[in-house]
Amino acid sequence: MDKEQLKAIIIEEFKTGKIRNSLFPMLSVHGIRDYSETVHSAGLNYITEIGRHIQGITALSECPVYPINQQYGHSITREVRPDSVWYRQQDVKPILVSEFERFENSKGKHDKLREKIENLLLAYHQLGGDLPLILFVYWSYSGTIPKNIDKYISIFDEGFTLPNGRFIPGINSFVTDYLVFQAVASGTKENLTINEWIQVR
Repeated sequence: MDKEQLKAIIIEEFKTGKIRNSLFPMLSVHGIRDYSETVHSAGLNYITEIGRHIQGITALSECPVYPINQQYGHSITREVRPDSVWYRQQDVKPILVSEFERFENSKGKHDKLREKIENLLLAYHQLGGDLPLILFVYWSYSGTIPKNIDKYISIFDEGFTLPNGRFIPGINSFVTDYLVFQAVASGTKENLTINEWIQVR
């Protein structure tokens, strides 16, 4: 399955919510409490479940990445654990890494958002640098206007520098693409639903 097919499946699911409505009614129908990591847990498992509904794909939640490319080994970079990793069953080749992260207009949350995007890029390189697709979803309450989001998304293309001075390059756009979505939550902290999934990139 190539990146265009993967993108089409993900875009269609986020638009229609077929899997979301069927298996994650707390996200789409009944509502979920914004307590601790509850929304994060539901969101990342939803993304993993999308992968499990695709024939020939195995998807794992919160999967640590072992660097097959030692140029990006843990002693040089850092250990990362994407929220969801999808593998092709025929050869167990990774085809997608994903993060589902909360967004708020505060410095702490901005730093966390940047770190998650950096971690996706690190996972991409540690897994060989030839994954078809990277998926990043940030969720926020309705009315929250993301600031500087383009600056963070550009890390996928431009790369970034680690604290040790090591530069991590961006993706090879001839091989890999990325999708970025904003998942907009409606309701209150005690009971919210996420049915609006806006494609940002």
